[in-house]
Amino acid sequence: MARIVALMAVAVLAAAPAAALAAAGPPEPQASPFQQAPAQNQVGEQPTEPQPAPRTQTQADNGSISAGEGLLIGAGLVVLIGAIWLAIARDARRVTAGRLPADAPIGRSATRPARRSRRLSASERRRRKRGRAAK
Repeated sequence: MARIVALMAVAVLAAAPAAALAAAGPPEPQASPFQQAPAQNQVGEQPTEPQPAPRTQTQADNGSISAGEGLLIGAGLVVLIGAIWLAIARDARRVTAGRLPADAPIGRSATRPARRSRRLSASERRRRKRGRAAK
């Protein structure tokens, strides 16, 4: 549960800078050094500039998403992340199923093998016995 809360907090913090940039609006166009220079006029000619087409914006289409749409997108992301988490957790349970007996103590790992005491060789037993006797 704590992991889910931490992941959601990271997602919100990661989305905050993107939302701030989107709210700032588009950047101002800057003159590029690669644009063509204005054409030289003949003597006596008046320069003519093309008139830009008038843009009309309606209230319904202001170029940004509404708060409701933002909430729907956020909810969709939460559902997507939750579904991925559920699939991973379910797969992990399937892989580790049956590795631990029902009466296993809490804290044993289902993915790591249990520590097994190995049988010591005769020479190792003698060496340890000498070490105990010397003390």
